Amino acid sequence: MNEQVQFADRLEFRRWLEENYDKSPGVWMVFGKTDNVKTLKPDEALEEALCFGWIDGQITSIDETTYMKKFTPRRKGSKWSERNRAIAERLIQEGKMAEPGLLAIERAKKEGTWDTPKAAPISDEQVAILVEALQGYEPALSNFQKMSPSVRRTYTAFYLDAKSEATRAKRLERIVDRLNQNLKPM
Repeated sequence: MNEQVQFADRLEFRRWLEENYDKSPGVWMVFGKTDNVKTLKPDEALEEALCFGWIDGQITSIDETTYMKKFTPRRKGSKWSERNRAIAERLIQEGKMAEPGLLAIERAKKEGTWDTPKAAPISDEQVAILVEALQGYEPALSNFQKMSPSVRRTYTAFYLDAKSEATRAKRLERIVDRLNQNLKPM
């Protein structure tokens, strides 16, 4: 999935989704970092994606004026965040939710991923697990320890939420890469 797309407004993206929501494995959508680059806004893109059972994800910078964000069909078993549930419910009330989005919600309710309880706050003991994993990775460890507690908890939650050791190892690589650059989580 390397297709890059750019849309001027939400209607253009909605039309694309109507034609491609069930055909495309996903796209990298280009957004402007400044008002000089005219693209649809990320929040608008998320709303349209939810209408068709899609979700946003990973972000990567392109250059000084643009970045791209991954949009893909929602996978079976993926959890719905509190924010995305609220957006989806509003879109239903406004009559904007398309059939694929309604089906994704119905599936999530059947799977038990719609009302996933809010995660418990990350404890200092859990942060210590990531600190231990970062041992030997400099400057990643030093940069991590200088970050605010909320940023450390965000990194820790991302690391600990992995369902398998293989996923956890991949996440550690991503975390180390970002921390070596002294970047906050995506």
